[in-house]
Amino acid sequence: MKSGSLAEALVRSAAPWISIKGGVSLDKALSEIPRDAAYRGACQNLLYCVSRRRAFAEAAVAKLVSRAPDAKTAALLELSISLLKEGKEQEFTVCNQAVIAAKSDPQTMRAANFVNAILRRYLREKRRLTDELERSPVVRYNAPMWWIRRYEAVFGKSSREIFSLQRRHPPLTLRVNKRKAVLEDVLADYRAKEIVCVPEGMYGLRLEEPRPVRDIPGFADGLVSVQDAGSQLAAPILGAKDGMRVLDACAAPGGKTAHILELADVDLTALEIDPLRAVRITENLDRLGLKANVRVADASDIQSWWDGKPFDRILLDAPCTASGIVRRHPDIPWSRKPEDIAQLARTQAKLLENLWPLLVKGGRILYAVCSVFSEEGPAQIESFCSKHPDAKLIPIGPDKEILLSLPPAEGVQDKPEFFPKTRDGFFYALIEKI
Repeated sequence: MKSGSLAEALVRSAAPWISIKGGVSLDKALSEIPRDAAYRGACQNLLYCVSRRRAFAEAAVAKLVSRAPDAKTAALLELSISLLKEGKEQEFTVCNQAVIAAKSDPQTMRAANFVNAILRRYLREKRRLTDELERSPVVRYNAPMWWIRRYEAVFGKSSREIFSLQRRHPPLTLRVNKRKAVLEDVLADYRAKEIVCVPEGMYGLRLEEPRPVRDIPGFADGLVSVQDAGSQLAAPILGAKDGMRVLDACAAPGGKTAHILELADVDLTALEIDPLRAVRITENLDRLGLKANVRVADASDIQSWWDGKPFDRILLDAPCTASGIVRRHPDIPWSRKPEDIAQLARTQAKLLENLWPLLVKGGRILYAVCSVFSEEGPAQIESFCSKHPDAKLIPIGPDKEILLSLPPAEGVQDKPEFFPKTRDGFFYALIEKI
């Protein structure tokens, strides 16, 4: 098996894919692949591809085989069928490399002819098979039925467009570091290097063709960072000013933390409960030439980390279902359970309640979730404000007190500039203590 081949990527991706199907997150599975491995990029592409087509790949294999194969063989088939479904690789290449992959692994060696036969049968029957399988909403939208119903409840007929959007590759959006560069200058430099890109918001550039960060000019020098356009709204909305004391309560991986520091000279404390993710915050800040007090702590356990001095601004990017960022994390619908929504809503409410006393009078807290579910967004904030007479919602969009950066429910899209297809789904609420 040739190093750097598709066959190698298929073999290396089989075990992570089995883990993902078993409940491990896509991010966690990818973290197990060495960062410096030559095959990492190919495996990442494969795992994202099969995650976006999980329901179809699983249903196709189940339909094409008379008896369920072992887990490793099933993984090879599902990975290969997802590639064939995507259509970016030559059909012969995928089949040939899948057979080589099967022969190279002692666990699947005897199944090589079986793999070849199933993939070739798929190619012969793919049109009929696709029509048949995609009659199922689960296959068509690549999500469990309960998740589909929740989306339909939020977005109505627009949910079809959003599900379709989530099956495409997301755009690569960069944030220009205001302390080191000017957006217009970076834009001109990229275009001079024949990198096709367009401005996105106040500080962003959207690249037409995604590329590894090592190939992004200025990334290593801290001129730019990778951050979705919807996520880039947080720091400007928070509105921290020079000299303020700021808390980023759930800060990893540090994109919003860094953006706050790029926009103002503040005394910033960044909290993260996961030690490994806290390291990523420091790494990101170091690359950008920024400093913050990064601490490993549970933000809701105030006594364990707070020094008693109140904050002028608090960013609470709360744990959530991540139902608004499925395009970037296609495993999410499969890793969530219906009861997770209520459980996470309770966690969000606890964080809001515990952090509110830490805010000075006249200070502001920005509540943010990358979710489209009401329990985590509008209903959460309505409940909080009803319990706190000293809480005042501050408008952050034209005639709006909240901002949802995703195509909204039918009949709500009165300000389409806030709902472009280039952004993920975020809910923001800015609350002032009066």
